[in-house]
Amino acid sequence: MILVADKRRSVRIGVYVLLILLALGFRLFVALRLPNDEPDDGRVYSLIARNVIEQHVYSHDSQPPYTPSLIRLPGYPLFLVGVYKIFGTGNNTAVRVAQAVIDTATCILIALIAFQWAIDEERKHRAALIALALAAVCPFTVIYVATILTEVFTNFLAAAMVLTTTFAFKAATRKRAFVYWIATGLLAGLVVLFRPDAGLFAAAIGSTLILSALPALRRLREAILYAAVFSIAFCIVLVPWTIRNRRVFHVFQPLAPAHAEMPGEFVPRGYLLWVRTWLDDERYVGPALWAMDTKRMSVDDFPDSAFDSDEERDRVAALLNKYNHPDEENPEEEDSADDDQNQDEEEGSNEEEQPEQPDQPEDANVEMTPAIDAGFAQIGQERVARSRLRYYVILPLKRAATLWFDTHSQYYPFNGELLPLDDLDYDIHQQYWLPLFAGLTWIYTLLGVFGGFLLWRSRDRNARRWLLLAALLIFLRLGFFATLENPEPRYTVEFFPFLCILAGAGLATFKGFRASAKETPPDAAPTAE
Repeated sequence: MILVADKRRSVRIGVYVLLILLALGFRLFVALRLPNDEPDDGRVYSLIARNVIEQHVYSHDSQPPYTPSLIRLPGYPLFLVGVYKIFGTGNNTAVRVAQAVIDTATCILIALIAFQWAIDEERKHRAALIALALAAVCPFTVIYVATILTEVFTNFLAAAMVLTTTFAFKAATRKRAFVYWIATGLLAGLVVLFRPDAGLFAAAIGSTLILSALPALRRLREAILYAAVFSIAFCIVLVPWTIRNRRVFHVFQPLAPAHAEMPGEFVPRGYLLWVRTWLDDERYVGPALWAMDTKRMSVDDFPDSAFDSDEERDRVAALLNKYNHPDEENPEEEDSADDDQNQDEEEGSNEEEQPEQPDQPEDANVEMTPAIDAGFAQIGQERVARSRLRYYVILPLKRAATLWFDTHSQYYPFNGELLPLDDLDYDIHQQYWLPLFAGLTWIYTLLGVFGGFLLWRSRDRNARRWLLLAALLIFLRLGFFATLENPEPRYTVEFFPFLCILAGAGLATFKGFRASAKETPPDAAPTAE
């Protein structure tokens, strides 16, 4: 019997080791073979790290005078500083390898959480192995080891925070619970220093703490005490950054500004309001948002849903004309003159063609002014008043669906959208990869939902608390991003670790229901005599 148990334990350890090596190998492969320096955010993080090392100032300026900055929180830039100090400034290969190791550690944390969330003591290892296997091969999180972005650290710290939360809920003594809640608060503050929206994870944990204590008054008092300890620890981590911003910029700014603006910098909030009244698909984020103040924009760049009438379309076109020609009093006449000049040039003699320099100067000479922004604000307010249901319910639901059911292929060489099928690029094999990724999105979703259903069906109080925690971790974040004007699916990649945990903890109990029905044989049932 002992030999059989030892053999099973050895096999189980071997499976754990193989899955961890698989996770690490997959991540190292992606980090070294698919490096991606495309994201502009990555260039900003790297520039800040360089300036800290070379100029000894936290700045995102690329040239003197290197004024201090607060547009990005310091967590990730300081990680880059540490890697650059050891392996050389600008050595992003070392950054990617380090991120591959960290993301592998995230897989281990996911397995530990699933182990703790499993209901049946005999099936805890099964839960951990299922969760570890799903996390190890999940392509949606793996790609971020190859980018200079914060997702790897966000996933790692979020998983660590959920694990300490689990230990805090299961603590046998108040002293031990205090220790775990302090650790959870510190981790929550630390993850916010990497991504400000990660504060929603802290909100989910705090909400679970209070809601799971209801309606018992004694448990509620204890929960409020733990919530206070958790909140204080969370705030302590943000104090140094807040003090620095107060001293340097004379503002209270514990997080990064919502629109990455410096103090006093103009933000086109009216234009962003107008965009929020219609944008529900990632494909329009680039033309509507990232082109701002860098490229010309046209009403033809936007879908028909951006306009409720021809009159409204004309108003938007007039505002965009002013944006495209900030130095011209009569931009429409200038456009006409430009067209005439282009026509004359086309009808000219066949001189030797000069290399095209076409739109670079014009593209740079655009500006969203406060006056133009006010015009967009008026149109946006009219659209909101015209259909509050569309603005507050329908569009957020559409954005949520876009965020969740995207192919999540961003930063892969075959990145793109599955629909319409006629637009697939066969040269980069999108016809194979994008359907696969869309299918995997559904598989992970269904496994997570089914696992959550099994946890609920178990009627175990702890299991339902874990389900509540996972639901809040996911849907608070999804709901928040669904209200914004830039529904980028990369902001929801943090959901997949939680889906893996739910799948592991829930699926491990699946056979347990059948087994429990067979535990009492028919002849052992009580008889009425």
